[in-house]
Amino acid sequence: MIGELEKFLKETLIAQRDQRDLKVTIDTYGGQLDEDLLREIAQKAPAIYVTFSGMTKAARQTTRGRIFDGTFVLIAASKAVNDEHARGGGRGGRITGAFDLLDFALFVTSGLDHETLERKFEPERITNLFNAKVGREYLAVYALSLSCRFTVSPDWGITDLDDLETIHHTSALGGEGTPVMETDLPQTEEEA
Repeated sequence: MIGELEKFLKETLIAQRDQRDLKVTIDTYGGQLDEDLLREIAQKAPAIYVTFSGMTKAARQTTRGRIFDGTFVLIAASKAVNDEHARGGGRGGRITGAFDLLDFALFVTSGLDHETLERKFEPERITNLFNAKVGREYLAVYALSLSCRFTVSPDWGITDLDDLETIHHTSALGGEGTPVMETDLPQTEEEA
């Protein structure tokens, strides 16, 4: 469910980007905003990254499953030659600035619906994550939080997960110089 919604947001943003012929990188991201990521973002900017931020149980429940309020975040990043102009599109607006990316993301995602949602995507807040120089580039990074509501049903497809069929095990007996043993252990269920 979560992966499906994240993919849906990414594909919607890509389709709208292509329709408008914008030169913006759009991808998914999961992890921390650290120095290595900031360097990568500076190279790929302007960019929008879609990530799942979390969820809480909604007050209302149904017999179809558990209802959750989910939050997805669009990380919008832009760079400029001159730091005071990065957010607005650089000198003369010749580049796509962070504010341009936020306007685009707000337009595309406000009221966006998916067949699995109980409540459409709605913007909640915009947060400034980072405004500083990374290497030679000035980078402006903002987060646009989107909320939605969805139901997780009991038949969510755990049988489709093949990663539970085999466990990979690595071990070494003894001390230094002992060869490492690796094996894949097939998991079997005994029928009663």
